[in-house]
Amino acid sequence: MDPIVESQLKSLEAQLGELNDFLLEVSTDMVDGGFTEHPMYVAHQEQAKIGEMIVDRDEFGFPFSINATTLERFLELGILQKERLGAFLKAYGNPKSKCCVFLMVAPEPQFIFHNFKNGGAAVGKSSAAAAQ
Repeated sequence: MDPIVESQLKSLEAQLGELNDFLLEVSTDMVDGGFTEHPMYVAHQEQAKIGEMIVDRDEFGFPFSINATTLERFLELGILQKERLGAFLKAYGNPKSKCCVFLMVAPEPQFIFHNFKNGGAAVGKSSAAAAQ
């Protein structure tokens, strides 16, 4: 794995660990509020145009800003292909115990699956290409 990408993944993993309870609360609110069954997050260092910013990296001193959006929006934008939806949902799992973060970094954006836990993050990844 590219050392820069590996470093970015480790930084994101640490950030997700710190934001664990907050992201779980946002996900729960999105599901319980009927906005989506599968909340999605976008981690970025520039101004991403997907979703609504919920964590500003400059304000909180994190490596990434985080936007909240929905699985439906990823399908509308063509980031996630309908033909791959079944496999993606299987990897995503239960939105009450896991969330999906789309890490927008070079050379290739990728999906990161974060297991909600008390105090720690387990990060698995899947390339964006695999979702298309």
